[in-house]
Amino acid sequence: MITILVEGPEKSGKGHAIALIGKHLKSLGFDVTIQAENTHNARKLAQIDDDHVNRLRNAKIVIKEMRTSA
Repeated sequence: MITILVEGPEKSGKGHAIALIGKHLKSLGFDVTIQAENTHNARKLAQIDDDHVNRLRNAKIVIKEMRTSA
């Protein structure tokens, strides 16, 4: 299992980043579970549009690898 953790301050776009990443991986055929997909993230998953994408384009995104024990 691989876990993707999205961190950032309030209103930084975390939920929209999660939705974008999750939708993209699902479109490629990956088995993806998005935390709270049926509750508070449902709205964000349904409303990804150019405004949200453009907002995230202006954010600095850091992707880190972290090894955990199996």
